[in-house]
Amino acid sequence: MKPGDLILFTPDEAEEHGGEPGVGIVLNLHRSGVKALVLWSTESKGFYFPIGDLERYPDAYKLVSQ
Repeated sequence: MKPGDLILFTPDEAEEHGGEPGVGIVLNLHRSGVKALVLWSTESKGFYFPIGDLERYPDAYKLVSQ
Protein backbone atom coordinates (compact mmCIF):
# COMPACT_ATOMS: atom_id res chain seq x y z
CA MET A 1 0.00 0.00 0.00
CA LYS A 2 1.25 3.46 -0.88
CA PRO A 3 -0.17 7.00 -1.19
CA GLY A 4 -2.42 7.27 -4.22
CA ASP A 5 -3.75 3.71 -3.99
CA LEU A 6 -7.52 3.20 -3.84
CA ILE A 7 -9.51 1.16 -1.33
CA LEU A 8 -12.87 -0.11 -2.51
CA PHE A 9 -15.48 -0.74 0.17
CA THR A 10 -18.01 -3.23 -1.21
CA PRO A 11 -19.67 -5.12 1.64
CA ASP A 12 -22.42 -7.60 0.81
CA GLU A 13 -24.46 -6.37 3.77
CA ALA A 14 -24.10 -2.64 3.00
CA GLU A 15 -27.76 -2.09 2.20
CA GLU A 16 -28.95 -4.13 5.22
CA HIS A 17 -26.87 -2.00 7.59
CA GLY A 18 -27.59 1.33 5.94
CA GLY A 19 -24.08 1.60 4.51
CA GLU A 20 -23.23 2.27 0.91
CA PRO A 21 -20.27 1.07 -1.11
CA GLY A 22 -17.51 3.65 -1.26
CA VAL A 23 -14.04 4.48 -2.50
CA GLY A 24 -11.15 5.82 -0.49
CA ILE A 25 -7.80 7.19 -1.59
CA VAL A 26 -4.71 6.57 0.55
CA LEU A 27 -3.25 9.93 1.50
CA ASN A 28 -0.45 8.83 3.80
CA LEU A 29 0.87 5.83 5.71
CA HIS A 30 1.36 6.10 9.46
CA ARG A 31 4.88 5.58 10.82
CA SER A 32 3.73 2.46 12.66
CA GLY A 33 2.82 0.76 9.38
CA VAL A 34 -0.48 -0.53 10.77
CA LYS A 35 -2.77 2.24 9.57
CA ALA A 36 -3.20 4.61 6.66
CA LEU A 37 -4.84 8.01 6.36
CA VAL A 38 -7.67 7.53 3.85
CA LEU A 39 -10.03 10.09 2.35
CA TRP A 40 -13.35 8.34 1.69
CA SER A 41 -15.71 9.49 -1.04
CA THR A 42 -18.45 10.02 1.56
CA GLU A 43 -16.32 12.16 3.90
CA SER A 44 -14.80 15.63 3.79
CA LYS A 45 -11.63 14.77 5.76
CA GLY A 46 -9.32 11.78 6.01
CA PHE A 47 -9.66 9.05 8.63
CA TYR A 48 -7.19 6.42 9.77
CA PHE A 49 -7.90 2.97 8.35
CA PRO A 50 -6.40 -0.18 9.91
CA ILE A 51 -4.39 -1.85 7.14
CA GLY A 52 -5.08 -5.27 8.66
CA ASP A 53 -8.75 -4.91 7.70
CA LEU A 54 -7.78 -5.60 4.08
CA GLU A 55 -6.86 -9.17 5.05
CA ARG A 56 -9.42 -9.52 7.83
CA TYR A 57 -12.39 -8.58 5.61
CA PRO A 58 -11.43 -9.56 2.03
CA ASP A 59 -15.07 -9.55 0.89
CA ALA A 60 -15.56 -5.95 2.04
CA TYR A 61 -12.27 -4.20 1.15
CA LYS A 62 -10.19 -4.39 -1.99
CA LEU A 63 -6.92 -2.54 -2.61
CA VAL A 64 -6.32 -1.12 -6.09
CA SER A 65 -2.70 -0.10 -6.57
CA GLN A 66 -1.69 2.74 -8.86
